[in-house]
Amino acid sequence: MTSCTRGWRTAALATSITMSVTPMAVHADAMDNAFSKFDRALATFDPIGTYVREPLERALPNLSLKGSFRQWTDILLDEHGQVGFQNQDYRFLQLQNLFEVKGAYHLAPGLDVNAVAHALYDGVYDWQSSSGLSADRLDRTAELYNNSDRILREFYVSYRTPAFDIAIGKQQIAWGKMDGQFIDIVNAMDRRESVQLESEDYEIRRLPTWMLNTTFHFGRNSLQVLYIFDFKQDQNPLPGSPWASPLIPPPSLNTDIVLPARRPQNGNFGDHEFGMRFDRSTGALTYGFIYAYMWDKNPVDRILGTQQSNGSTQLILEPRHERLHHFGLTGDYATTLPQLPMVGALPAVFRVEALWTKGVRFVDFAAQAAARAGAITDGTVTHDTLRAAVAGEFGLPANTTLIFQASYYQTINWKNTLGGGFGGGILDEWTLVPLVYVSRPFAFTRDRLSAQFTAFPVLSGPDRHWQGLKTKLRVKYKFSQFVTGQLVYNGYDTGSSQDLYGQYDKWDNIGWELKYEF
Repeated sequence: MTSCTRGWRTAALATSITMSVTPMAVHADAMDNAFSKFDRALATFDPIGTYVREPLERALPNLSLKGSFRQWTDILLDEHGQVGFQNQDYRFLQLQNLFEVKGAYHLAPGLDVNAVAHALYDGVYDWQSSSGLSADRLDRTAELYNNSDRILREFYVSYRTPAFDIAIGKQQIAWGKMDGQFIDIVNAMDRRESVQLESEDYEIRRLPTWMLNTTFHFGRNSLQVLYIFDFKQDQNPLPGSPWASPLIPPPSLNTDIVLPARRPQNGNFGDHEFGMRFDRSTGALTYGFIYAYMWDKNPVDRILGTQQSNGSTQLILEPRHERLHHFGLTGDYATTLPQLPMVGALPAVFRVEALWTKGVRFVDFAAQAAARAGAITDGTVTHDTLRAAVAGEFGLPANTTLIFQASYYQTINWKNTLGGGFGGGILDEWTLVPLVYVSRPFAFTRDRLSAQFTAFPVLSGPDRHWQGLKTKLRVKYKFSQFVTGQLVYNGYDTGSSQDLYGQYDKWDNIGWELKYEF
C-alpha cells in the first residue's frame, strides 16, 4: 500500500468520525446553551420583588417588605385502606400552598410596626376522592386559612435601644434551637403533620399569640420578660386528616360523655401567662436560664361524675388545661477541636437544653376504672417531668455538616397506667432519641446541589424498648438566590402498631418542595 493510499484512507476515516460525532456535539452544545439561558433567566426571576416590593418600597421609603411562596407535596408510596381506626383511602398527604408576606414600617428611630400575613390552601381535601379525609368539615383552617387569626400571623409594635427592647402585639418567641422542642415552650404549635413535623418547620407552624415582650441588656447579660394575655393551645391532627393517628378511635365510638374543654380566658388576669429568660455571654460560651408559669397546651380529661346507660357506667369527662411551672437551662459552646486524624482542625458547636416541669397532670386509667366501679376520683394524678437534649455540630471537610443530638424524656415516679403528659416519656417512663444528621453540598455544582440525611430512632423503657425508626433523605438544589427546590423521602420502619413511629409504618412517603422568596 502506497503512502498516498494510506493517507486517503486516514482522511476518509477522519471525515467519517467527524460526520458522526459533529451532530452529537452540536446537540450537546445546544443543550448546554439552553440550560445556560434558563439558568441566567432564573437567576433574575423575582417578579414580586421587581414589580411589587421594589415599587412599594420606593413609594414608601419607611416600608420594608419581603415574603415567600412555598408549594410542597407529600405522596404515600402505597394506599392501604383501613389502618387501625384510620381509613387511608388517599394517596396525597399534603398539597399545601403557603404565601407569606412580612412587612415592617419605620415610624421613628428604634420604633417600628411589624406584620406577617399567611394565606394557606391544602388541596388534599379537594383534589382526591377520599371518604377518609373529612377534617375540613370539622375545622375549615385544616384546608384553608379563612379567619383573621390564621391570616394575620403576627402584628406587633417594637421599640429598640441599646439597653432596652420592647414588643407588644401578636408574635412568636423561639426560645429553643433543637429538634424536639425542649425549652421552646412559649407558643403553641400547629401539629397537623404529626411525627413529620421537624425543627425546620417550627417557624411557620408555631401559633403566634398576643403578648408583651421586654428585654433588658446590661453588659454581656440580657433579661427577657414575657407577659402573655392570649392563650393558644396545640392544634393536633384532626380526625379525618391525613396524619390522624390510627390509634385514636373516632368520637362516635366513645361511650363516655365528653363536655366542652375548659380553657383559660383571655379577659381574666388570673389566666394570663408569664415567662422570664436570663442569658449571659462569656467568650465562646453562652448560657441561660428560664422560668415560665404557663398552661399545658393540651387539655387533660377530668372525671366530674358518672351515669348509667343501658346497664353500663359512663364517665362524665371535662377536658381542662392545667397550670405548669417550667424551669429550664440552655447553653452553647463554640470551639475548634485540635488536629484530628483524616480531618484536621474540626470546628464544633456543643449545645444543651433541659426543662424540668412541676405538677404535670396525667390521666390515670386505673383511677378511671375505679371511678366506673364507684370510687370518688377525678381520674388524674400529677407527676414532674424532665426533657433534655445535648448536641454536637461538627464542620467536616468538603463543607460537610454532622450533627448528633441525644434527646431524653422522662416521667418521674411513672406507672404503666398513665396516659400521655407534657414533657414526659413518650408512651413509656423514659424515651431516648439519638438523632443523627448529615449534610453535604457538591462542589461540582458550586454548592448549589446538596443532600441531607437524618435518622430518628426511638428507644424507651421499661415496657416498649423499641418504638421504630424514622429516616429522611433530602436532595436540595438552589436554582437562584430566589428559588430553591427539593425532593424528600420520609420512611417509618419497625416498631409495633402501638408505638410512636410503629403506628405510622404505612405512612412512608416521597415529596417535593418549591420555594420562591422575594
